[in-house]
Amino acid sequence: MAVDTDGETSSWGRTVREANEMAEQLRTDGWEVVVVRAGHVAPLAPDAGETDRSGLVYLAPDGVAESLPAVAERGEFDRSAAFRRRVGTDLFLVTRVDDPERRLTVLLVGAVDLSRAAATDLAAATRERGRLQSHVELLDGTHLATFGHDHPEDFLPEDP
Repeated sequence: MAVDTDGETSSWGRTVREANEMAEQLRTDGWEVVVVRAGHVAPLAPDAGETDRSGLVYLAPDGVAESLPAVAERGEFDRSAAFRRRVGTDLFLVTRVDDPERRLTVLLVGAVDLSRAAATDLAAATRERGRLQSHVELLDGTHLATFGHDHPEDFLPEDP
């Protein structure tokens, strides 16, 4: 784990630690929690590639291939919150999506490179549309879940 000169862990390390602490507290409070620690998060602008999907695409580890779809199918995730830390052009995110009635939570943990043109295009498009989607998939392209967010300004800064 990288250590900054002030003795704190790296921004990624702090993000992972905070997500794990959040998950532990939620479980203590009786919530079922799935943590998706993405190996990579790609911004996908609406006109990018040959897909009609746009948003943040989280590449998930194989370990959540069963638990995430099972929880996503059981829940109605209509509440979300973004916890972010920006360091230079890197945006470290913990996205919490909840189904409060069923006490289900998914935590999406990742980092986005804001210097990519797709990040700028996505930020502009989501501000215009007023909605952002988070897609979770495996490296082989298997789709695991999609979550919608009605407040994209909480996720992506206006000046990527």
